[in-house]
Amino acid sequence: MKFTELVEEIKHKKKKHPYTIALEGVIGSGKSYQAEHLLKELGGKSLIISTDLFVTIGRHDWVSKLEDNHLDLREWYDLAKVKDTLTSVKNMESFTIDGLYDLANGEFDDTFHVDATELDYLILEGLFSCDEKLDGFIDLKIFLDVSIETAMKRAEARDETVRHLDHKGWELKKSIFYDHYVPYLGGHRQRADLLLEID
Repeated sequence: MKFTELVEEIKHKKKKHPYTIALEGVIGSGKSYQAEHLLKELGGKSLIISTDLFVTIGRHDWVSKLEDNHLDLREWYDLAKVKDTLTSVKNMESFTIDGLYDLANGEFDDTFHVDATELDYLILEGLFSCDEKLDGFIDLKIFLDVSIETAMKRAEARDETVRHLDHKGWELKKSIFYDHYVPYLGGHRQRADLLLEID
């Protein structure tokens, strides 16, 4: 499905608000970009939350965790906290989430305020957005369909310029957030309601 078709599909669905949309795909697939684009096209009162905020392992611990050789990437995400967040959104609450992961410094000092009292759309983007643990809290699951080669090039360029990782840091991140995501990739792709074609 193309992006314009996706927007029309969502706009014409019979739905209750807040309507929750999940965007998942490999690193570099364009989840953040597509989420921002979708938010603008849908209009109304909309909000984006990234699962990156719910990572539980700080950057300073990546090497030691990788060396343990028992890395289950799903366990690096606090999906229970994501579920609690989505529950509060569905209940149209106003709330603040503390102790979130800060992508800029790799620490757990980020805070995010959510006002869902009159929210039309919530877009949850990131790895494990389509996870089975979130079933019942996501109204539409979308998987970004992009070639791995294209995604990796985008991710490396972004992480070395925007997120200030050197090449060694990028290789480490790829080993964790792509190589260890691969076991989940096919299943989450199949679980999606729609595949969004990305050039």
